[in-house]
Amino acid sequence: MRLVRLENVTSGMILAKDIYSCEGKILLAKGVTLTSHFIKRLQSLSIGEIYIEDEISRDIEIVDIIDDKTRMMAKQTLYQAVQDLKANKSLDFSSIQMVINRIVDELLRNKDIMVNLSDLRCVDEYTFAHSVNVAVLSIVIGKALGFHELRLRDLGIGAILHDIGKTQVPNEILNKPGKLELHEIEIMKNHPAFGYEILKEYCEISSLSRVAALMHHERVDGSGYPFGKRGSEIPEFARIIAIADTYDAMTSNRVYRKKITPNKAVEYLMSMGDYHFDHDMVKVFLNHITVFPVGTIVKLNTQEKAIVIDNNRYCPTRPIVRIIKDSKGEYVTKFQEIDLQKKLNIFIEEVCDE
Repeated sequence: MRLVRLENVTSGMILAKDIYSCEGKILLAKGVTLTSHFIKRLQSLSIGEIYIEDEISRDIEIVDIIDDKTRMMAKQTLYQAVQDLKANKSLDFSSIQMVINRIVDELLRNKDIMVNLSDLRCVDEYTFAHSVNVAVLSIVIGKALGFHELRLRDLGIGAILHDIGKTQVPNEILNKPGKLELHEIEIMKNHPAFGYEILKEYCEISSLSRVAALMHHERVDGSGYPFGKRGSEIPEFARIIAIADTYDAMTSNRVYRKKITPNKAVEYLMSMGDYHFDHDMVKVFLNHITVFPVGTIVKLNTQEKAIVIDNNRYCPTRPIVRIIKDSKGEYVTKFQEIDLQKKLNIFIEEVCDE
């Protein structure tokens, strides 16, 4: 299978991964042959990408690092939490804790984690899907740093609730498709403090988790908010969540911009190490991120095009690829697979939008 932008999907393509609604119901099941009606329906839901099965991506399996059912449960739990807060009800913390425990357990069972997030989301559910991804990515970093299980669970709680303060920000600001005005930016920048005020009402939530939500927009060079803290003045959890939050936000479609590719997000994090982010934590994170996720179409320096079929754990910029087009842009009649770690004269020039 491979990920394709919806604008490039045509009738007759085969859906390779179930598509769910925000409520957890299957909208389209994998194996369905897509029609113009189905494609228009997906467009109306602002779903930007889908997974398809075709000849060039045969035998390619894209596996998320957490179970699909766990991800869906997490999104639904967070959705309900947001609805409860908006209705002036209390958080069902036991449900949130159960979801984080499940995510931690799954990641602890995975001995050699490489992140290849395969979540499909509509723009409207960005907040819920994003917070779940931030929790997963943060726990991955924490595990790599050697955190014990209970510490991972506290980190996960702080991460999945890091943006809970946005429930106090008007929707017209949250979902504004254009650039925010100065006064709107100031309102948005209050969301960490709003979140802290919400979370401090729950004695079950550790102070580490609450402060992480408060300070996840602090930056190690002092340029962040709300306090302008620097370096080690910023709690460890907040420094971790800042990296996970930024990476997932950059690689997600938003109402006001399209996502960037993982390799570009990686370049940004590398360039911001020691400025915005903790350099050592960025290095740990990048050791567990696939720079070119499986199923990505790339252009090689040979001018051939290829699809990534696997990653090399200790050389993430040089994956294993399958040649699908020759240097003249013609589809090949026989696929050739190349391990770029062994062919040092061949390298990836760019990610393609096929």
